[in-house]
Amino acid sequence: MRINYNKIMLTMLLFAVSFASFAQLPDPDGPGTGDTDPPAPINTKIIYLALAAVAFAFLYLRRTKAAKA
Repeated sequence: MRINYNKIMLTMLLFAVSFASFAQLPDPDGPGTGDTDPPAPINTKIIYLALAAVAFAFLYLRRTKAAKA
């Protein structure tokens, strides 16, 4: 039962962190800091990240199947 409790608490913690960490655009009506750099785009290289994730999953699953056999 303790393992399930830890999983639930970890899931709730990850959801709380993900809500707090979304990127936000600067407030146009707020006081300026003198920095005129535009916000960094998040989605410019997302396809490379997805390909890396698929490759990592493939290698991980391949390694775990080899270890079980």
